[in-house]
Amino acid sequence: MSSKQQLMDQLDIAYREFRSTFEDLDNHEFDVKWLDSRWGVREIVAHHVGWLGQFAGGLERMSRGERPSLPGVDWTDVQRWNDIFAEHTMGKHKSEVLNELEDALHAFKEAAARVPEDRFGEGKTANKMFDRAGISHFKEHTAMIRAWRLAQPAAVPFGLRRS
Repeated sequence: MSSKQQLMDQLDIAYREFRSTFEDLDNHEFDVKWLDSRWGVREIVAHHVGWLGQFAGGLERMSRGERPSLPGVDWTDVQRWNDIFAEHTMGKHKSEVLNELEDALHAFKEAAARVPEDRFGEGKTANKMFDRAGISHFKEHTAMIRAWRLAQPAAVPFGLRRS
């Protein structure tokens, strides 16, 4: 199996796990601000949409032999980008935000599919982009959402109940 396909498979697994942590939340629960009293699942999903979009553009540029980042665009100011991405979902219904997440993941994977196989491998930029925008990023927030849900007094479905 190619390095690219292994990353695609790992991305799909991490994504499904991420989605499973909040799929059953109602609109109110989706909007509860529990992370620093500023963010909840809505904002977490929104920033995933944003980062997947940014990195999909980077992968698309790589597929054309260009540098992944645009000149003058600084991805290192993570909090500024996160705030911009989170603000994008204000006033949107949960289903619209989740559709945007699906679309962003699809665009990311399509862009990755166009990147030549030799651009993938241990320590290479394409692998780092998969990890930072997807695999590890999904895992990081899967753990955060699970911890929040486990701290809630009500029973939580899908095997997350306290013993």
